[in-house]
Amino acid sequence: MEQPIRVVSAINSRLFADAIPGHFATNHSHINYYIDMSQLRHSQSLASEAARTLSTYFSGTSVDTVMCLEGTEYIGAYLARELSHGSLGAMNDDKDICLVEPKSGVNGQLIFADNLRPMLDGRDVLVLVGTASTGQTLRQAQECAEYYGGHVTGFAALFANIAMLDGKRVVHLFNGASFPHYHNCVGAKDCPDCLAGRPLDAIVTPHGYTRL
Repeated sequence: MEQPIRVVSAINSRLFADAIPGHFATNHSHINYYIDMSQLRHSQSLASEAARTLSTYFSGTSVDTVMCLEGTEYIGAYLARELSHGSLGAMNDDKDICLVEPKSGVNGQLIFADNLRPMLDGRDVLVLVGTASTGQTLRQAQECAEYYGGHVTGFAALFANIAMLDGKRVVHLFNGASFPHYHNCVGAKDCPDCLAGRPLDAIVTPHGYTRL
């Protein structure tokens, strides 16, 4: 792996991510950057700024619950506060917006404990993820929310390599164009690094990466 490259968000110059070039595998694809957004997730000032930026895209979207995946809970909390603030318009004014985080069950299926079901059933849900490279995580989250009776009204991601999902914009802070020569391949057979015989550098999970 090479040295990290610091990349500034095109929509907010106060936000940044550190991208490590290499050959990585996720659950869904092979990628040539590990995009480290630890600062966005865990720094109070950056998480708050990230939430403020995302919230401006949902001022006209009904949100009762923010469904947080991949370590986005802190940003989700700030996002809920921004959405319920009167300065963004009347859609979510003074709402007590819930935050929920699904657990991973058998075969990676997303599930919620029974006591959290009322926070989804009959509610408008905004899905927030760390990374949306192929859209599979967002689809899985949407299916989960709908299974528990929720209605997904929006998608947000810190990084997204897709622009739309099921007719809804995937709002993001960074995308593939933010990183030089970024590629994301579903499976090894389409991966340039695999075809060139380059071994994997690390396995990527929502919590970080593990070197091989």
